[in-house]
Amino acid sequence: MVLPFYRIHDWVLRVDENKLYRQDREVSLEPRLANLLRFLADNPETVFGRDELIESVWEGAVVTDQVVTQSIFELRKILKDGDANPVDYIATVPKRGYKLVAPVSELDEAEVKALTAQEVAPAEEAPPAPPPFPAGPLTRSLSLRVHQANRGGRWRLLSFDLFVVLVLVALVSTLTWQQSKPHVQSVLDPELVVFRLHGGEGSEREGRLADGITRALMREVTAATPLRVQLDEAGLTGGIQPGREVNIRVARQSGGTYLDLEYRNHGAGRVMLSQQYQLGQQHVGAALAASSRDLLRALGSEHSEPGQEWPSDEGALVAMMEAYYYINSNQLESQRHGLGLLDRALQDEPDNALLLAERYLAGMVHLALGGKEEGTPLAESGQRLRGQAEGLNYGVASRVWEALALQALLEGDLSQSRQDLAQAALHGQSVLYHILSGKLAELEGHAEMAGDAYAEAFLMEASEQTFRLCAHLGFDSHLETLAPYLYHSMTPSEVKLF
Repeated sequence: MVLPFYRIHDWVLRVDENKLYRQDREVSLEPRLANLLRFLADNPETVFGRDELIESVWEGAVVTDQVVTQSIFELRKILKDGDANPVDYIATVPKRGYKLVAPVSELDEAEVKALTAQEVAPAEEAPPAPPPFPAGPLTRSLSLRVHQANRGGRWRLLSFDLFVVLVLVALVSTLTWQQSKPHVQSVLDPELVVFRLHGGEGSEREGRLADGITRALMREVTAATPLRVQLDEAGLTGGIQPGREVNIRVARQSGGTYLDLEYRNHGAGRVMLSQQYQLGQQHVGAALAASSRDLLRALGSEHSEPGQEWPSDEGALVAMMEAYYYINSNQLESQRHGLGLLDRALQDEPDNALLLAERYLAGMVHLALGGKEEGTPLAESGQRLRGQAEGLNYGVASRVWEALALQALLEGDLSQSRQDLAQAALHGQSVLYHILSGKLAELEGHAEMAGDAYAEAFLMEASEQTFRLCAHLGFDSHLETLAPYLYHSMTPSEVKLF
């Protein structure tokens, strides 16, 4: 049976060899990937669900949906091959499946050989060496005398050569032994999840919504798992690398704008989740709920129900997601805009505890970073939140407990603040949790504990905003004394000549 050949955009697929060719590039495919790509090439622009692919490509074998998702991801990565402006080869059709969207054509064997053959020029044969010219009698006589005269020195030369060889062997052995010793270049931290938001193809507003969803996902992971989360905005460096990575980007397709979510476990060397969610003002709630649920399940927290405190009103939820983008900025004007969005959301859901907590905390952060009180007075937000505290159950979001802890701290009720922080810790320890722990330790006279807490906060998010909140949230803290290493890492050192 002659297997067909395909041209898929600028690639040539040889099913008989399980290989792809393109411009002197040759890629070997696993049989499952070659069979999957061949099936899609036989049916271009046709949408297939996971069950159909399992039935047609794996011939009904017992294969999980994750195997199909992983295979699609690997094919996309191979076909894109690091292009700066990669062509879309395999598109995801939400709630339906996948389809091959790249142009496809069948080739005959002659065309394939012309495209994949690599001509190798035959090596030129060296001309035969001319026979040596015979030596004359006088030359032979002189050579014999020299040979006899140097016979005794030959052993000295051999001894010297042997000595040099032994030295070289010893040197090579030493170098080989040193190189065989393991050198640790970096260490994976399996408990650290880094979130990376990449520049996408959507509008500016869709980018802001993606930023807000990213931060909401981080809080859900913190609350539902023992893992530590970190937002990588500048690129992580150093010897300790995150064992897990979540990449998020906005992508435009023919059906609209989508949120791409990919979770990779570096320790296992596998992509554990690769999914798209429709993004838009009418789909933010659905995208946030589905992405949270899928990510938590991929992280092993299958029984968690994310988003129980999120606003039920779609407009209020959109405003809160967009506000996350603005209130985490270092620009006071952007923070003011974020406060306005939270006030707008509270008009739709005035009794939502999470919205009240976010508004109170955002206002306090704005003051700590040099701003002025804007919109709804902070005292009013705090009182409304404290008024609901009696009716709250212990399963509410940690942000609510953090806001209550800060309010009690500023009112001088340290015992209540400690209780609220203990409740917040049950749902994960955030940057703000460590900052508030440091403030509480200061007021209780535990300077060393305060310095450690500020250092923990900076370790989770090494940013200028974290440093300034450690120094100014609620009241001014003398970081040069409490956390000198943290202080000098953000403050230019003084140079004293005398």
